[in-house]
Amino acid sequence: MRKLTVMLVDDNPMLLKTVHDLVAGLPHVARVDCANTGAEVLARIGNLQPDLVLTDIMMPEMSGFELIRALRALDNPPRVVAVTLHASPEYRAAALRSGAEDCISKRDLGTLIPEMIATMAEQANRSVQPV
Repeated sequence: MRKLTVMLVDDNPMLLKTVHDLVAGLPHVARVDCANTGAEVLARIGNLQPDLVLTDIMMPEMSGFELIRALRALDNPPRVVAVTLHASPEYRAAALRSGAEDCISKRDLGTLIPEMIATMAEQANRSVQPV
């Protein structure tokens, strides 16, 4: 079974550690990498080639919206989910317009992320199996 590589992006080190520990313990995850800025992600994306990027929206220097647009412009873009404390309809709509597959509240990470990653891993495994 193919496992996913996940990149977490947030300027809050405590949140990154918490989410890293959650995601790293999931059975469908092979590797978890963390970044504090959008620029850091873009500098490392080629080497890591994540299947999924979970990015904060409100970050200094480069917003999550800008990062999402930059990731979507890549030749082989990862799946991207926006994560925010500001779970308003406006933020969700802006994230989706930027190219995110979804926008979820940081409050819901513990319940939504395990299910989301399991679903993505199942989809990835179905797409690589011979017909």
